[in-house]
Amino acid sequence: MTERWQHRSPIEQANQLAARQYGEEGNWDLPADVIPKRELLYLAVGIPDTASLPKSELRDATLQVYDEPGDAALRYGFGSGPAALRNWLALHRNHHEHSDVDENWFLMTNGSSGAIDLVVRSMIEPGDVIISESPTYMGTLSNFRGVGADIRYVPIDEDGMQTDKLDQLLTQLADEGKRVRLIYTISAFHNPTGVTLSLQRREALLDIAFRHDVMILDDEAYRELWYETPPPTALSTLSGGYGVITTGTFSKTIATGLRVGWIHADPQLLGLFIRMRYAMGQNGVAIRGVQNFLANGHYEPHLNKMRDIYRHKRDKLHKALLSEGVDQWLDWQAPNGGFYLWASLKNGLSAEALWRTAVEEGVAINSGKGFTPDPIHRQPCVRIAYAWTPVVQLPEAARRIRLACERISQGDVA
Repeated sequence: MTERWQHRSPIEQANQLAARQYGEEGNWDLPADVIPKRELLYLAVGIPDTASLPKSELRDATLQVYDEPGDAALRYGFGSGPAALRNWLALHRNHHEHSDVDENWFLMTNGSSGAIDLVVRSMIEPGDVIISESPTYMGTLSNFRGVGADIRYVPIDEDGMQTDKLDQLLTQLADEGKRVRLIYTISAFHNPTGVTLSLQRREALLDIAFRHDVMILDDEAYRELWYETPPPTALSTLSGGYGVITTGTFSKTIATGLRVGWIHADPQLLGLFIRMRYAMGQNGVAIRGVQNFLANGHYEPHLNKMRDIYRHKRDKLHKALLSEGVDQWLDWQAPNGGFYLWASLKNGLSAEALWRTAVEEGVAINSGKGFTPDPIHRQPCVRIAYAWTPVVQLPEAARRIRLACERISQGDVA
């Protein structure tokens, strides 16, 4: 038995969707054959600033969970999640977005990735079309591929999704007899580009989606991480709550390891998602710990602190890249929120070459390839994630990126 199974490839046992991805280089992996010359600086992950994690507040909030009577936090987390937490989300949204919803419009999930996975498993059949922005977050594309969706792409610019091209694509797909189920957008401080969908584009998107009878899936993971000014009115608020499924998370505003997210949508749709959730619910301890953290008044002060930290990091990195002369090879716009700087390459630089050579010089960034799987809309780009990196390392990271660019321009590629 041992001999038989130890020689079986996982590909033989995987379904066709998983088999296609097995053995491929992961989108967050470092190049396996490149050895850094010096200790690596990481600007390749979307993780909150380590030094500013509210550990003591989260510890106290979690200990409160164990002091509460009963065993609710230690049982399976069936249903929508604790009413007190969903009520907080409703009040928070009503206050900041001028909407009018209650706790029945929220369903707690294991992070926003769990929310998106639940939505697509509930709504998508193999072959159904999901329209996504390009570029977009590659993790969500994996969710879409996992249900056998036919993913089509619409490019974005400085105002977000190009809605005129979306309208054209939807008309084309209707002529082809395709069933389009979702339009996916990261409407605020987009991953990876950092752009925000303008109010005019939001209104156009809602109009187009209504005319073509397609629901919008709005990923708001970064919406509250604005630096100077908040983003325009949320799509769900503009639509009165209908026709839009919104996902949110505390992963980017508090800590990724919490895995506490939510779906905000029409309560009838949430009922469908609950019935499709075959896991045994949410992490009761984590969810109630976050609930206590919020009730204790820690969220807004922490969020304001994070905005200041990320604004400072953005400015530090932006200025360091300019000081090093990296704009000879890269073009970028300093983002107004979120975690990422998205740079297009010029003077013949390749994203693959920069990704590899930068690692050899001791700085990890992301090649843009994984974010832009559609070759029609692909340009040579890299994502530079600055939120997790200590601010004191950012000038050195910029220097190493410059060294990598210089090497490539001279034909010296890792």
